[in-house]
Amino acid sequence: MLNKPYYILGLDPGIASCGFALIDTANRKILEMGSHLFDAPQEDKTKVSLAVGRRSARSARRNNARTKNRQKHCLKLLKAQGLVPEEAGKEWLQSKKGDSPVIEVRVAGLDRVLTDREFSQVLYSLSGRRGYFPNGEGDGKDANDDSGKVLSALAQNDRELKESGCRTIGEFLLQKGRSRNKAGAYEHCVRNTQLIDEVHKIFAAQRSKGNLKASEEFETAYIDNITWRAINTDYDDLVYSRVGACSYFKDEKRAARADLSFELCRAYEKLGHIVMVDSEGNELSLTSDQVNGYILKLFSTKPKSVKYSTIRKDLDLSATIFFKGIEKDQENKTNVAEAKAWSLLAKRLPEELLQRMLDDRDFADDVLEAITFASSKESLENQLASVCLDEEELEAVLGLPYASKLFKGYGTRSRKALGILLDAFVEEDVHTLVDAERETGLLDLRLDKERNERTAFLPPYEAYDPTCSNPVVLRAMGRMRRVINSIIKIYGVPHEIHIEVGRELKQSKHEKDLVSKRNRQNQQNNKIWAEEIAGIRGCEVEDVTGKDLLKYALREQQNQKDAYTGDPIDLVRMILEDRYCEIDHILPYSRTCEDSRDNKVLVLGSTNQNKRERTPYEWMTQDVGRGAPSWEEFKAGVLANGNYRRRKREHLLNMLLDSEAEGKFLARNLNDTRYMSIAIKEYLENTLLFPEEGPKTRVLAVAGGATSALRYSWGLNFGTDSAKDRTDDRHHAVDACVIAACSASVVKKVAQARSLGKEAFKRARESRLADTQPWETFAEEVVEQREKVVPTRLVNHGVTGRAFEETNYRFDGFTDDKKKLALLYGNGKLVKKGNVYLGKEGNAHIVDGMAFLRLWLDPDANKGKGKWYADPVYYADIPALRNGSYIPKAIKAHVARVNCEPVPPEAQALSPLVLFRGDVVEMNGARARFMGVNIASVSLEFEAISPNGSAEGIPTFGKWSKETKIRVVQEDCLGHCHKAWLQEIQSED
Repeated sequence: MLNKPYYILGLDPGIASCGFALIDTANRKILEMGSHLFDAPQEDKTKVSLAVGRRSARSARRNNARTKNRQKHCLKLLKAQGLVPEEAGKEWLQSKKGDSPVIEVRVAGLDRVLTDREFSQVLYSLSGRRGYFPNGEGDGKDANDDSGKVLSALAQNDRELKESGCRTIGEFLLQKGRSRNKAGAYEHCVRNTQLIDEVHKIFAAQRSKGNLKASEEFETAYIDNITWRAINTDYDDLVYSRVGACSYFKDEKRAARADLSFELCRAYEKLGHIVMVDSEGNELSLTSDQVNGYILKLFSTKPKSVKYSTIRKDLDLSATIFFKGIEKDQENKTNVAEAKAWSLLAKRLPEELLQRMLDDRDFADDVLEAITFASSKESLENQLASVCLDEEELEAVLGLPYASKLFKGYGTRSRKALGILLDAFVEEDVHTLVDAERETGLLDLRLDKERNERTAFLPPYEAYDPTCSNPVVLRAMGRMRRVINSIIKIYGVPHEIHIEVGRELKQSKHEKDLVSKRNRQNQQNNKIWAEEIAGIRGCEVEDVTGKDLLKYALREQQNQKDAYTGDPIDLVRMILEDRYCEIDHILPYSRTCEDSRDNKVLVLGSTNQNKRERTPYEWMTQDVGRGAPSWEEFKAGVLANGNYRRRKREHLLNMLLDSEAEGKFLARNLNDTRYMSIAIKEYLENTLLFPEEGPKTRVLAVAGGATSALRYSWGLNFGTDSAKDRTDDRHHAVDACVIAACSASVVKKVAQARSLGKEAFKRARESRLADTQPWETFAEEVVEQREKVVPTRLVNHGVTGRAFEETNYRFDGFTDDKKKLALLYGNGKLVKKGNVYLGKEGNAHIVDGMAFLRLWLDPDANKGKGKWYADPVYYADIPALRNGSYIPKAIKAHVARVNCEPVPPEAQALSPLVLFRGDVVEMNGARARFMGVNIASVSLEFEAISPNGSAEGIPTFGKWSKETKIRVVQEDCLGHCHKAWLQEIQSED
């Protein structure tokens, strides 16, 4: 008889995958297990979001269209003035042999009368180069990288122009020898005001020298054309309409991150969370008076930064006291709290206005809300119309960098909620946000709101958090939601959800950059150390193990000494004698489950035996007079070693590891506390309506170290040398199973079992780990179920993508051979390409991405056996396909696609089979995933749908006939579409 089910869902979401597993612990069953794959919306090489490229392309198209529009109107003006013949086009203005460069003619126009054609060339050229318009970026310090470079180049040119004595920016550029920027360069950027000034001077010079066509009316009309800008204030309304509701009050909009209230509240939170730890392990916090003192430093008319070193100096802290979470060498570099927006205001606004804002927080927030709302000067002026500012104050505010990132984005709380919290923070007993929430009743309000909004299915992440605009996160959350809701449809909401967030998803850009920098340094060190170890051992560098390198690294960190006793560690003996020295867990692994490098030191073998399963403090104070080192001398040595990271120093000097402290370590090593992990945890907790029975904490964000230990202990890595096999997409499913089984008690049991020693662990592994699994045969079932996992993939059936490669080539005809390849000239080189798009002006582009493949069948061809034709449709073909002008072409081996013959009418009489990259097809009982087409050899490319399968059952395209039966399998994210097929295949085997 079955027990009442108790479901635990394990999830392993990443930026391009989501592993899942549903286990029923009451009936000891693995109900679901799979890997769902999808393409991350980012470039493979650079890892930059695809949205960045699309945004840049849209911006380039928009700028090109505006330039063409200005030049089109300019040409009309030139014709109206009689400067250009009525029937002439823009070609009439193009430079010909013998013409002076336009930049030289621009300067000549200051000293002599220009001919009609010269005057037209100058004006037409200037209309195509509008120059830089300020859009609220400021001076570049608060702008993004490109804007900062542009503004820096403009400032440099301003200085050089002033020093040069040149009359116009054109004369200055001629003197520099170049007037256009190369790709990625900005040194020749000019301001729109500088070009306008040059136009005025050229017109004035021409009039003074008798050019009757350079009238003031013409000058005004021309200036109006090149300075016209489209102003769209509706855009700002649209953006603001997407701002979400307050975490506490659903009828209130979220406040801007730049608001004074927001920055004040965040500063109170940061200061309230500071923890100082003394040499005895006691934790201290700032008093309310101290916190308010630092708030006044941060928020004044002349604000000052508050670093950890500032607090150390102000409180006269001894060297033995450290800040929790901060390395000693980072104290002088790390700000405790930052008020970036206010600091900028203090630099730019009059002191009287700043004081007024400090005295009236609502007024300050009104100003900053307006700045955050606006994306243009006109929009900002409209928003500030209802704010009480005099002319001088208004001018100062309009001069702020309103378009910079500093004034973008909204928080999660409304101004109403922030005001309530700030009133609470000034109270003596209120230190943290939770304290403030409890004091004001906002905590109950938030929890009630969360409970009232829970549903049986997971809502879209963008509905839960409208402020999230990261396409990578949104794609990953969307696919995870699809998996969860598919499981809920079958089994209902699980009792618990365990989740481990992939590193790529939970790390910020700053964290990724730090990891990348650290990895590069480690690789350099490892290379040097591996060569030295190999030389001593007399082996190949490839034979040096990770354990060898770890020993070497720890020895270097410890200044070549035993971490506890200070005895020297001989390098040669360390390498050649396995038991001469050992890697020890500072805080016993069996008690803390702490397996990071910050909890590891290198010690002599005898030292490790004497310390046993104790902390350094326990050993040195319990074995006084029995050979243990002096605790005071040891502590002094630890504090003097600048190589130790803060966390390792904390472990070495730990003086209290009782059951409560062990529980905290276990919780920390079990729970992932990174921002993205917590965000996803709260997303699931706050939206799903969980069953009544179950633990208080329904969603557990599992730390990667915990699952890694369980996976290794249960023999579920499947790679060489018991390492994880990341080449097999089924590892996501295995990880999800382990994540589902992960709990505090399980991790603790495994840690205790592994603490008995590596060799003992090998000999008694089965008996000692039997009770660490959710049920005795759990690991065996994971191995068995893994063979039934077919990774599914989200296939993009959209037809939008990059149509062409970036270079615009000159078309020079086709090759004379049978291939008939297009001859293209660009970037100083002649290339031959088969898949090109020919323009109307003698140019050509290389076609980029394929949208889909159409397969046409003529059943009567080939003497009644039938013949298939492959017709790849590219993104560049979509416009023609939509307007009906596209002609299906059957690709032919070694013939350029542009010269291929159309698909025969007999084949077009039947509907084609359409394949998108990633589609699963079934043919003759075999299944494989379509990955593309080789147009040079007319061969279709397939790959196996699972690592233990193959695509051999799919015949080559040339052997297909009308008897070929092929269909596209509609995949579901759980992989149920493959179950019956897989069972049939396995039964045949």
